[in-house]
Order: sequence, then C-alpha cells, then structure tokens
Amino acid sequence: MVRDVGVPGASLSVTGTRTFTLRSGTGDLRTGRPMPVNGRVRIGSTTKAFVATVVLQLVGERRVRLDAPVETYLPGAVRGRSGDGRTITVRQLLQHTSHLPDPGPLLPHGREWADQRFRHRDRDELLRYALAQEPTTGSWSYNNTGYLLLGRLIEAVTGARTWRDEVAGRIARPLRLRNTYAPGPYSYRIGGPHPRGYVRVPEYVDVTEQDTGYLDAAGAMVSTPAEVNRFFSALLRGRLLRPAELAEMRRVLPAGGTVDAYGLGLEVNHLSCGDLVGHAGQMHGYSTVAGVLVDRRGRPGAAVTMSMTTEPEDMDDFRRAMHVIDTALCG
Repeated sequence: MVRDVGVPGASLSVTGTRTFTLRSGTGDLRTGRPMPVNGRVRIGSTTKAFVATVVLQLVGERRVRLDAPVETYLPGAVRGRSGDGRTITVRQLLQHTSHLPDPGPLLPHGREWADQRFRHRDRDELLRYALAQEPTTGSWSYNNTGYLLLGRLIEAVTGARTWRDEVAGRIARPLRLRNTYAPGPYSYRIGGPHPRGYVRVPEYVDVTEQDTGYLDAAGAMVSTPAEVNRFFSALLRGRLLRPAELAEMRRVLPAGGTVDAYGLGLEVNHLSCGDLVGHAGQMHGYSTVAGVLVDRRGRPGAAVTMSMTTEPEDMDDFRRAMHVIDTALCG
C-alpha cells in the first residue's frame, strides 16, 4: 500500500486475541529513519468519536437530551442563513443531518495552506463563516461545523474551561491513554516520538508543526495507533457508555463517500467478514483509519488503527487502505 498509494510511511496496529504492529516506509523523508512503532500522530476527525462519547455520557447523566434543540444549551449561538438552533437538535449535530455547511472553503488549500499553517483561526471565526453560508441539501452531509458546536456545548453544560478537559478526564485518564491529548491553539508541535507529516503540492512539504485551532473539537487530537485501539475497544464493549447510550450511538443512517453508514460520531464501513465500526480521520499531513471489527452477530472483535503520513488523494487510494484493513482483520 505504501508503494501503490505513494505515502512516505504507514503503521498498522491490531489488538485482538493477539497484538501486532506493522510499519513500512519512512517516518522522516529528510533523514530516512523508519516509522516509529506506535508513534504519536494527528488523528484528525477520529477526534469526533471522542467528543461524541463525552456528549453521550452527558446524555446518560441526563444533562443533555439528544432531541433537544441546540438552543437549549447554546442560546443564540446558531443563527444565520444556514440554520437555526431552535430547530436543529443535538442528535443532528452528532449525525451530520443538521444541513449546516462546512467552514472549509474559508481556509486556504495546497501550497497556500502549507505556507500559512501557523496562522490561527479560532472556532468562533469558523462558525460565523459557516452560519453565513447556504444550508446543504440531501439527508446526510458530513461537516465539521456540528462538532465545533458540540465542543462549545460540552463546555456550556459542564462548565469546563474547554472540551479538552472533559475528554481527558472522562476518557484519556480512565483508560490510561497517556499519549492521547488535544493540543490547544498556538500549540504547534507533537510531543514524544512521532513520524513527520506531509502534504503533496505536488512535491512533499513537511507540515508536522501546524496550528490545529481550525479543527478544534472536529479534529485536533493527537494519539497513537495502540491507544486509539484501546479507546474503540473500550467504547464498543460498553466501558465508556451505558447500554442505552451506546445503542443510540450505533443507530446509523446511510452515508456517502468513504463512509457506508454513520451513527452518532461513529462510522461504519463494510468489510468481507463484518463491519469496521469506528471513525477515520484526515487532515493536513496525516490520515487515520480506525475501528473495531463487529461480526455479523453484532459482537465486537479485534481493533485496528492504520496511520499514514499524508492524505489519500482519491477514492482509489482510500480503497487500497481499506483493503489493508480488511486483510488485517478478515484474512
């Protein structure tokens, strides 16, 4: 896959009846050093599963209702051409059915983004831009806007200084995820062993250090493949949510693109021996595919996380990545 997709490096960690880690390519194009074993990477939108888990925990504590309007928790925060918080529900934010547009068009791309990767864009700026756009059409539309709002909702309901504190206290510390954290604004570096991340413009440009404030609760977190496996294994086995809330999280709708179906912060992709239930993440410099194999009877099995040090360029590249996942879990 490293050869066919053309990524600088990739690592794969599988945790099941036996645990193994594979790596290929280089973790640093300048020095040629190998991919670190379970190095820290930016996990992008895999962050959404952590944030959704916190929201569902608040649902279990009866501090949030899934079908309550967003206005209940964030008065006046969602007003604009694209939607109204008095009619959009928390469930719709979690499941990407709110019709809110993504703030992505505000951000530069390619070489321009690489040159501006230390420029900070805060959450409120992105939300103002998104809410001024036209709403999306169709029954399901993936966007970061809903999760930027969910970060604010967590803060409003809990009184936490930031949603990052709730993810740390409710998930990372109880599961002993010592390498899993969400860097704050203006925090550019990845601490600890990590591979370098690259964008193709068309040559590779090293963008390992960057400001991820534009992703916030939609995709700013850092973790390792082994710790992402531990998170999804704990989640799907009921260690983080009560049965009722986990069942809500796993109620899915047909999706599109690289996702076969989507629940409340959980993606489902069909494999040859069952479903991969988890969440992928793509961002500048890194790409992650992660989840737990759930068999035809609904029983969770092995967990897998694959990290690549650039983004797949198209659906063919993504299918090659999913073929690796299928081979690792299904044989």
